[in-house]
Amino acid sequence: MRRRALLTALATGGTTAIAGCSSGGGSCELPPSTVDRPRDRWPTAGYVPTNTAYAPAGPAESTVQWLTGRDEGDGEYLIGYFSTPLVGDGQVYTAMLDYDLFDADTRHDESGFVVAFDDETGTEAWRLELPRLAGGSPSLAGDRLFVGDSGGGLHAISTDGEFIWTKNLGAPARGCTVAGSTLYVIDNSGAVHGFTLDGDRCWQHDPSSVLDGILGGESYAVNSAPAVDASGVYATVHVNPNSRDDRTARVLAFDHGGSQRWHYDFPASYQPPNTPTVVDGTVVATAGNQIHAIDAESGDRQWRFVTGHDHTGAPATDGDRVYVGAKNLYALSLSDGTEQWRVVNEATEGSVGYENGAPFMARPAVTDDAVYLRAGAFDPEDGSRLWGDFANEHAVEDGVQRDYGWRPMVSPSVTADALYLAHQTEGVLKLA
Repeated sequence: MRRRALLTALATGGTTAIAGCSSGGGSCELPPSTVDRPRDRWPTAGYVPTNTAYAPAGPAESTVQWLTGRDEGDGEYLIGYFSTPLVGDGQVYTAMLDYDLFDADTRHDESGFVVAFDDETGTEAWRLELPRLAGGSPSLAGDRLFVGDSGGGLHAISTDGEFIWTKNLGAPARGCTVAGSTLYVIDNSGAVHGFTLDGDRCWQHDPSSVLDGILGGESYAVNSAPAVDASGVYATVHVNPNSRDDRTARVLAFDHGGSQRWHYDFPASYQPPNTPTVVDGTVVATAGNQIHAIDAESGDRQWRFVTGHDHTGAPATDGDRVYVGAKNLYALSLSDGTEQWRVVNEATEGSVGYENGAPFMARPAVTDDAVYLRAGAFDPEDGSRLWGDFANEHAVEDGVQRDYGWRPMVSPSVTADALYLAHQTEGVLKLA
């Protein structure tokens, strides 16, 4: 069920006045001024609250250590898509994601699971049943996991697999981000929430207005998590997703008290915009065939890049370059958006070998020495291949390409000595 908000007239690609309202128990605590970048953990889908996917170190050439599937352990067959693996304290975590994020009214009654695997062996350590399939990737903070489900539940779970608390957001919950002592989550109504790690709400911004239903308004869909730094909170929503002519990607900026500072719109395809990243005063957002860099203070566009492919993955950045997967993998200058290099996916739809050429839509993992995509690594300076392959054997069954239009094929996570891949339909793979 999607709420509607007052329609605000604006020019595509610009900022506009504030709409919606904020409420709650007061400001969330400010995040730390510096971001912890552990070598032995990957605590959230974007690695850090800023969603840069930029870690201090990653593995050298690696081989498969273990591979999970849907029928691991003694529990029932796992339904849903596998989320990006989270890594910490000897365990690897994944949540089973909703198949259809774009039509919440017809989504399944199936329950979902959060599953923990032993980091050394890949054996299932525990699983915890959620009321519904997860609506977005979890976030790991200390000894707690945070995950939302497609029924509107937001859950805190111990790393031993026990519920700590549950809150009802009122709309399907999407991605979670933890920054310091605050949990941020966005739901499918376009509302952004701030909670303490103990489950107390400190603010909520709802795009609805008092004129909702009188003048008509905008509908929303979401498939992202907020990005958070010392300057504020940044989120993306899909505006009018069911419209053929007016589908818009919207970037929202908030201060840490929950007040909206600006929003920025650009054209989108039928998919919602991806999780944004924020670095050095620049917000990078992607949707459709476009990549936009936006000034985090003013909301003004700094640059735009068009990929030429209908769908573009979430961005990663090391502070010098932005790395984005579409059909190809692109490296762009963070300062002005000029292309530095690309890794070309030579297969085209209908060509011989196309089944081995699924688009590179997963967000890369980045270190100073490598850019990790699927089961391989590339030089961040020039894009030359360092080692590995595209793991296409994990994308193809009996020579037939699966449908990757809606989700990335694999989303890598790295620690100093291992690479983890989540295949949306097959399972989790560790290379070390």
